Amino acid sequence: MPSESYLEPDYFVGDVNATNFTLCDDTSELRIAFISIGSCLSVLGCMFNGILLYIFLGKTQRSYPFQTFLAFLDFMLCALYIHCFGLLALSVEYKNALLYNFVMDSNVISLVMSRIVQLAIPYTLIANSAEKLTMILGFDCESKYSLRLRIGVIILLSATVTLLRINGLYLFYIFEDDNCEYFHRKYLSSHQEEVQKWTTFENVLTFFHTFVSFVLLVAFNIVVVAKLRVQHRRTRRQSTSPAQLFSVYFRNFLGSKSITVLTPVGNTATQTLENRSTTARVQAAQEIREQQHKIRCAVKTTVVIISAYLACNLCNFVLYSLETFRREWIMEGNGGFKPFYVIISDVGSNLFVFSSTIRIFIYYKYNAEIKKLIREMWLVNFIITHIRPLKTDALLKIDRADV
Repeated sequence: MPSESYLEPDYFVGDVNATNFTLCDDTSELRIAFISIGSCLSVLGCMFNGILLYIFLGKTQRSYPFQTFLAFLDFMLCALYIHCFGLLALSVEYKNALLYNFVMDSNVISLVMSRIVQLAIPYTLIANSAEKLTMILGFDCESKYSLRLRIGVIILLSATVTLLRINGLYLFYIFEDDNCEYFHRKYLSSHQEEVQKWTTFENVLTFFHTFVSFVLLVAFNIVVVAKLRVQHRRTRRQSTSPAQLFSVYFRNFLGSKSITVLTPVGNTATQTLENRSTTARVQAAQEIREQQHKIRCAVKTTVVIISAYLACNLCNFVLYSLETFRREWIMEGNGGFKPFYVIISDVGSNLFVFSSTIRIFIYYKYNAEIKKLIREMWLVNFIITHIRPLKTDALLKIDRADV
């Protein structure tokens, strides 16, 4: 069975009867560096996704059910990283037995929760892309029926991924080796009978999680961008056609209540026609710019989301391939994993956390409503109104001093 690469402290899922002196070794400095970076990112991720949850649940004018659920999943992912890696590292470093036992004794539950969260994130992104596509096609996504439907999808998704990953409670357990030093004696292991029973199921599920979800996400976003381009071309043709220009001019002319007196009729009519034509061209150009902006935002958002997801799945793909086809390459003779495998696992973990942390910046960049709400928050508003002017004044003083 391929082991889960993320959120498994020490990554020792092997035969409990095997003797392995490396199980008692201290954590390498490289792993400590990875864990430190990941823990810092996770703290930021919890803060940023907490802000997103606060905004989505009480501040926005329109509903964001999929984005809200995604922010919750990202928050959980970062919190689980802190629990499994950060707190464990602190307990070992400062020899805190109470914290060490708490983290290790709850490690199986944390691992199962992390597997559920990881499986739910890509399919939540797919559902979000599908919602974006329905909006482009002209469906009403703000009605009560639409909101209930999306909430139903979230509930169904949550129940499905939980049922698919709940078997981890029977697969894994914490083994305690009394021959090791106290803060290195507990590690994660697996029941070999259960592993053999669930091997085919785990392989199929990992395939869908690693490959199928990515293909679906790419396909949905390509369709979204293509539909936006078609919509942009249609708007451009309509906005610049003579019929559209005349229609805009005629509507503006009928809506005008101004009266011109003591002016030659011919000159007034010509000037009015030119003004209306100019207004129509300006409106047409404005519509084109708005459509182009939508396309750019959709393309950039797609690139960022897919790139982050691809980076995470690239590590998963490598790990999955090694675990499935070349397991002897990653296993030591005494049952432990080789160092390079642990490093790749740590890189994948940090990439997952990083992709969950930066999502607030994507919303800030491409969603005007969320950007406005973020800027209105007290701390952000304080930074914008106080720190930036101070930096500007300091630069001006330096310039004057140099002169």
